[in-house]
Amino acid sequence: MGHSPQLIPPLTEAMTNQSLPDLDTTATLALIKRIERDVVEAQVNLLAAKISQTEFANRHQADEVVHAVGNRVMLSTEHR
Repeated sequence: MGHSPQLIPPLTEAMTNQSLPDLDTTATLALIKRIERDVVEAQVNLLAAKISQTEFANRHQADEVVHAVGNRVMLSTEHR
């Protein structure tokens, strides 16, 4: 699976680079950083999907019916 560039860069750096001698701590920090990156990527992908769906819905929307004062219209009472 390829990696696509982010639409919105992360606003803050979640973890600072700290030099910790413990291997378990370093591995844990790396895992946390990877999870945070994945969360940001998921949020960006959700935003991109939302934008795409909005564009598709707007493109395929029916033309608005304009009624003038005095026009007669039929109303549906099916969902009353």
